[in-house]
Amino acid sequence: MESFCEEKGVNLENVFLDKFQEESPDMYAKINVFKKMIRIAEVLENRYSISFLLDLFFGFENSLINVDAVMHEVKFLEGTEPESHTKEQSEFKRPPLKGLWHKHYMDGSISGLAQNVNNALKNYSIPYFEQKIIDAQKSGEEQYMTAEDIPHIVNDLVTGNLQRRREEQKTTGE
Repeated sequence: MESFCEEKGVNLENVFLDKFQEESPDMYAKINVFKKMIRIAEVLENRYSISFLLDLFFGFENSLINVDAVMHEVKFLEGTEPESHTKEQSEFKRPPLKGLWHKHYMDGSISGLAQNVNNALKNYSIPYFEQKIIDAQKSGEEQYMTAEDIPHIVNDLVTGNLQRRREEQKTTGE
């Protein structure tokens, strides 16, 4: 569809936005303010689809998406951000998406955090806790966790494991 439109000189963004301008001038104005706010035309040099723009806009309008997180990863892919906060982009292998690429972004949600903590727990366990077990075995004495150990265990489980995932660029997201 887009290649057909390109051959015929049709700009889908203009077609959609003109329709918004006719039917909902307020929505048209909001979309244009949004485009300027996220600087999508500057970042992508107009190499984006109207679908992407509208997904971002309506996700933002309905508080369903962290546009800054998405744009951070877009800027990384464009070479204007020095680092990504998530795992490496990858190409889809099977139709109908074969040939397209996907990239995760960190949305900062509790569910995203929980998923990363769960993945990290599977990969790294809880090193602080494991070391306590090793120390107890080496001492030959029966030892117990104390109330003072709890903050260290929780910190290692959450903060430590998330840091390990970030360092290995394995953080996942939306």
